[in-house]
Amino acid sequence: MAFRVNQILKSPLGLGAFVTAIMIVVGTGYVSLKPQPNSSMASQPLSETVQLSSDSLEAFKGCLTIVSDPQPPLNVRAAPTDRFNNIVGGIQDGDSITVIGKQRGWLQISAPVPGWVDKALTKTICDQAEQAELAKSSAMKTDVGNRVLAEAIEEYQSGDLNSAIKLIKTIPEDSSVYAQAQVSLKTMPNQWRRAKSLYGTAQTALKENRAADVLKLVEEIPDIRYWREKFTPLVKQAIYYQHYGNAAPQSHPK
Repeated sequence: MAFRVNQILKSPLGLGAFVTAIMIVVGTGYVSLKPQPNSSMASQPLSETVQLSSDSLEAFKGCLTIVSDPQPPLNVRAAPTDRFNNIVGGIQDGDSITVIGKQRGWLQISAPVPGWVDKALTKTICDQAEQAELAKSSAMKTDVGNRVLAEAIEEYQSGDLNSAIKLIKTIPEDSSVYAQAQVSLKTMPNQWRRAKSLYGTAQTALKENRAADVLKLVEEIPDIRYWREKFTPLVKQAIYYQHYGNAAPQSHPK
């Protein structure tokens, strides 16, 4: 037997056949000994996401789910659990959400912030009339902010700074003009004080017969209708003084 093996190994063809036979035997043994995967384990998904069943999906079809949180914003979490360190975002009360799954009292959403929210803090509306009313109410809510800001600007331009400020402070944070309103709260008082100061300077210059100084101040007046109208008589008087000196005008400019 040893003699035959030696002869085979000395022959190239015999050596190749010998190696092939060894590989077949080893491979067959590996396949027979390799553990087979558990079919039940293989069928289990790796993700813990629970998709809506066809019945549940039908319940949400045509329905609108909104946030109904008495203490907004509603926390959006990375997983269906209320651990303090898994918050990934927040949604304001009344905002709509897109539901794609559910699990043990939690809803999985894809918009406006992907994650999980507490189902108890949401409301699903399937009635079309109620949905339309909600959309109308939401639009009116935004329009209120625009209208209030417009009213505040008119009060400001008319000369009532205090009323303008009070109106602006009523604009809610979720209004589309909230950021603009906050800027106005800072700029309006500053511009008002500047206009008032320039008006006082112009009055003093006119009393001191410095008509040219009055006319120079015109370019610095802030764009506030109330103060521009108050400046107009001073400017007319300064122009008159430049032409006729300090002699009293025969008719007061209007």
